[in-house]
Amino acid sequence: MMRTQPLAAVAMVAVLALQPPSSTEPPPSSTPGSSSPAPTSTTSEPPPSSTSSTPPPTSSSVPVQPPSTEPTSTPAPPPPAPAPVAAGGREWTLTASRLDLGGLNFVGVVDALVGGQIVKVLKFTANDMKIKDLVQSGEISPGVRLVTAARPGSTSTVSPGRIELYTVQLKGNLDLLGIKIPVNYTAAHPPPLNVPFVTFTEVTVRNTDLIGGTLKIPGARISVVSDQAPVERR
Repeated sequence: MMRTQPLAAVAMVAVLALQPPSSTEPPPSSTPGSSSPAPTSTTSEPPPSSTSSTPPPTSSSVPVQPPSTEPTSTPAPPPPAPAPVAAGGREWTLTASRLDLGGLNFVGVVDALVGGQIVKVLKFTANDMKIKDLVQSGEISPGVRLVTAARPGSTSTVSPGRIELYTVQLKGNLDLLGIKIPVNYTAAHPPPLNVPFVTFTEVTVRNTDLIGGTLKIPGARISVVSDQAPVERR
């Protein structure tokens, strides 16, 4: 009997040692309602990067155009270049009983400066000119004309090389194989055909310029004609 009691006491001590502590104060980490909770991400002072007054740009940000990207007005295209104007200055008249033009080419209607105004004229090119009974006259001042006349029956020439002739009017008879056809060519009524050689008879030509070649006038007589008696020069 005495031996049984000590064994019972030892068993009781072993059971008590295996039981968890009976303390009513849980450890701080196991009690949600603790008065001193551990710091969490809900603290009242967020990290500095989250409170920046200028958020970093993101892919959804609306780009702001700099002032230099504002559309500018398209410059107006430059005006077209003016058409070339032939030289000249004064109109002069040529009369002849016969006019032969070799290597002739009618270029077309062009602008020419005459008396400070632009007028439409016919432009011809030729390789040589033969003028029978030449008489040239042109106004050199109001009421005064300069007249140059070849010896009667002679043929004046303009050659060699390329000759440019600017004509306001060409009036006379077009000689085609002995058939005389009256013509009156102007910028409004230019020649209908372009032929390499042509002959006019009883012709009057109002020109503005003659460029190229050398004019040779046999027995030339030069006169200044005015309201008074003409003054002849040689």
